[in-house]
Amino acid sequence: MIDAQPRNSSAPDYAFIDVILLAYRLGRARYNEQKVALLAAAQVATDALTFLTALENFGVGPRTQLHRFVGEILSSLPYYRAQYPAVLGLHREDETVESFLNNPRALSLVEGVLTVPQQNLLRESYWWFVRNHQPMYVDPKRGNCMGLYSTEPQDNASALERFEDYLTRMQQHKNQRIRSSYEGLPVGIVLAILKRAFL
Repeated sequence: MIDAQPRNSSAPDYAFIDVILLAYRLGRARYNEQKVALLAAAQVATDALTFLTALENFGVGPRTQLHRFVGEILSSLPYYRAQYPAVLGLHREDETVESFLNNPRALSLVEGVLTVPQQNLLRESYWWFVRNHQPMYVDPKRGNCMGLYSTEPQDNASALERFEDYLTRMQQHKNQRIRSSYEGLPVGIVLAILKRAFL
């Protein structure tokens, strides 16, 4: 059903990201099927109506609690953004944006949208990425190593761009085992959530 839907090439709209985060954080998406439906709907939707229609196509009917919840949020998104900045993982206007690098909160923001194996994979990828932004780190096999990105800009925009590039390269890796482990990772949505919080 997902493959039959027309695809948007870009990452989902931030409005849909907010809906997904609120649904997870407030406990409205309780089952894996509902998580998959939310992610798939966000990838194909162009507006609120197509988001709700896609949810129905992916098995979340109009009489379900999740469908009603999504419709309520989409109809009054500014209210929910004002009410739940901490739930959404957003910074307030008067707050300084946290660093994306070496920040455990970066993982907690996206873990709700991932399966357990995907959570573990992203955790390993993120800490490898962070370690390689340090001037020097200790590798158990090779000893002291210079970080791959240690001389690169450390600001959030640059780091997130590199992280997106890294995850995309893993999805296209020439090693079949590595490529298959990253294939199901919703990189577009993960990066959209991280950019929502750290940019």
